[in-house]
Amino acid sequence: MHKITLAVACMALAGCAASMTPSLPMGRMSVAGGMLAPCSPDRRGAQACEDALFNTSVISQIHKGQSQNEVRGIMRHDAERREADGFTESWGYLTSYKNQMITWITFTDRKVSSLTHEIVEGH
Repeated sequence: MHKITLAVACMALAGCAASMTPSLPMGRMSVAGGMLAPCSPDRRGAQACEDALFNTSVISQIHKGQSQNEVRGIMRHDAERREADGFTESWGYLTSYKNQMITWITFTDRKVSSLTHEIVEGH
């Protein structure tokens, strides 16, 4: 009986260990193509840097005419900034942590009408 219990416990532990993915060092993120891209070594703003790396890897999939739901599916998270005015809404995603560049996706009647870039002053 003890051998069966021990065998089951070993199999469960091995399965658990095999299912874990190795964690990356703080401030680094796996991006499309399996490459690693560095963030700030002092860990300040690590989450914003990781978000920018991800945003940069998918932003090229956004095109005029796409719906807000399509964009949300591609970006996989809410925008870092949002602005709305009448039938126009803009979502801002940080796409360069180093340069503090935000890519704005503007929607008119809930469809992508333009993409623009803004460098945040003071950086």
